[in-house]
Amino acid sequence: MNKTPSSSPSTPHSPALADRHDTAESLAQEQPSPASFPEKANAHPSDAEGHDSASLIDASGPDSNPVLLPLLGAAPLRQHTRRLSGAFAGGVALAVVGLLLGSWQAHERSLRYTHATDTLVQAQRLNVTATNGISGQTQAYKAIPDGTGALLQAIGQLEQSGLAGDSVGPVVQKGSEIQNIAWQVATGSRALEEREAAFANIESTTAHLSELASNLSAASGQSPIQSAARRLLASSESMHNAVAVLRLSNASNSAVQEALQQAFQSAGSALQQLREQTVAANQQSLSLIIEALGLHTALNASLQTIQSTVEPAQQAQDALHKLAHHTDQMLPTLAQLRDQSHAQLGWPWYGILLIALGIVLSAGSGWLMARAHILASRNKYAQAQTQQQAASTREQDAKRLNDANQAAILRLMNELLLIAEGDLTQEATVTEDITGAIADSINYTIEELRHLISSVQASASKVAETTGEVGTTSSKLLAASNEQLREILETGRSILDMAQRINHVSAQAQESSSVARQSRVAAESGMKAVQNTIGGMNAIRAQIQESSKRIKRLGESSQEIGEITELISDITEQTNVLALNAAIQAASAGEAGRGFSVVAEEVQRLAERSADATRQIAALVKTIQSDTQDAVSAMERCTAGVVEGASLSDRAGTALSEIDQVSRTLSKLVEQISDTALHEATLANQVAESIQHIFVVTEQTSEGTRSTTQQVQELSQVAEELHQSIARFKIA
Repeated sequence: MNKTPSSSPSTPHSPALADRHDTAESLAQEQPSPASFPEKANAHPSDAEGHDSASLIDASGPDSNPVLLPLLGAAPLRQHTRRLSGAFAGGVALAVVGLLLGSWQAHERSLRYTHATDTLVQAQRLNVTATNGISGQTQAYKAIPDGTGALLQAIGQLEQSGLAGDSVGPVVQKGSEIQNIAWQVATGSRALEEREAAFANIESTTAHLSELASNLSAASGQSPIQSAARRLLASSESMHNAVAVLRLSNASNSAVQEALQQAFQSAGSALQQLREQTVAANQQSLSLIIEALGLHTALNASLQTIQSTVEPAQQAQDALHKLAHHTDQMLPTLAQLRDQSHAQLGWPWYGILLIALGIVLSAGSGWLMARAHILASRNKYAQAQTQQQAASTREQDAKRLNDANQAAILRLMNELLLIAEGDLTQEATVTEDITGAIADSINYTIEELRHLISSVQASASKVAETTGEVGTTSSKLLAASNEQLREILETGRSILDMAQRINHVSAQAQESSSVARQSRVAAESGMKAVQNTIGGMNAIRAQIQESSKRIKRLGESSQEIGEITELISDITEQTNVLALNAAIQAASAGEAGRGFSVVAEEVQRLAERSADATRQIAALVKTIQSDTQDAVSAMERCTAGVVEGASLSDRAGTALSEIDQVSRTLSKLVEQISDTALHEATLANQVAESIQHIFVVTEQTSEGTRSTTQQVQELSQVAEELHQSIARFKIA
């Protein structure tokens, strides 16, 4: 079992130490043997046996005596030293492995948490983008491929991070399904964009067409053109409403599409009727009809676009719904993965355990090594005592050598006791004595242990200092994150309130714009009505003047009729007198004048009837003359009233012109206010969404900072415990 000195841990480490070791061995060999003292060897048999046993002990060497240590049992010092040196090196290696493994695992866990959080954020963004695409925002169609690529990249990083659990597989599968769905959305996005453009074109065109129909109805008056214009207005409003419903409903809503087609056909029928009335239309109505026909042609193209994109748009909308559904299903799993990776942040327990075991193993092996040397020294001391008792009769040189060995051993024991108490500033005295090689080995071990403890103390102090600074920084960062979170929350609420108020102002501005347009239309209609009224009054005044002239001429004619009637009355009286004379002459003629008498009587009757008729005509003529004078007076009063009404209508027309100008200016201003309010509302909503995203990220950062602060405190506590455990060692 004995090994050569070259393989022993106590082998000298320099030529001088080798010389001391050889000198100690030579001195041990030069000790007197029992044969040199025959008188003492023969004095008593027990003394001879004692000398023989001492000689056997000396011959066996200093490392042949077993040393009893806890946990290791009894073994030679050289074997204990070899084992404990290996255990010490293993403890140092174990601590280094624990440090490296813990750092690597902490970094890997941090990467897993980062990948899980990034994947969750990308899934949330893609879900919001799909929802915006469902609501008809064309910008969302272009953002879906980029969002899908970012999500798939994050899922790939999450899969490569080695995150344990059964949730990663479904996420990867969902990612493949989302990739296929995103391809379908990208394929049908052009159809959706064309469909949205057609919807917008129909809405603007129908609004313009409704305005043209209203103007045409107001300009045409009571005529077939007005009836057709009203039908056109109703059809335009029906198309506008159908497009609004179709935009919000399913792309393949056949009932709404049929209603839209019927409204378009009704508008075409109304325009056909207007086209037939172009001959009877005035210049203004004709220009409005021509413009309406052009708008109807544009509507036809937009309707053709909607019908041609029904199937691809429906497929794209179904893909958008699937995309939103799949991302909704993925969010809880990703949140669970993020929470799982967040729970695993920090150093692993086995890394800390390996470091602690390495430190304990190194310290324990060093202490056992020192104890082994102490026990070996005690054994040597005991051997020296035995040799001193057995060789009490030897020469003074052997006694001096033994005394020197005892003194060296005592000195080494005292020094080792101080070292065992933790004072590593002590060093064993290296002399030419037998303990020189042991002292040299102990000094080498103490020096290495001093360097190790110094490194551990420096590392522990640095860790404590660093963790203190990191803890302070983390606390400040946590407070700043909480303050930032509160300010972001308040800012988000304020911006949301401002967005609501801006939306309310925008709605009121749009309503005011509509009222202003109605006021402008009413003012234009009133002005046209006043102009028509003025024209009608002028025509009435001319007709009244013409009628007055005719009535005057009628009065003059009735006066002439009266004169003629008087003449007829005179002729009738004369005829009556002549008839009476003829009757008298016939009566005087006797039988011969009887026939002439009958004629005279008949002429007399006719004369009387003519006189009666003449009197009636005269009475009627007088009545006509009186009525004619009254009519002339009434006509003159009507003429004065018409003149005054025309003047009032002129003033009303001037006022309505001013009202129309003010209404136009007000309408433009209100439309500008409405557009500005809509733009500001859109910006405010975008800012609110950005602040909401910042709020989520800040909350996650605050949570990570809080966890980091807690882990830093735990690491600081571990460093403090390590520092306290090695504080008992004195190295300077």
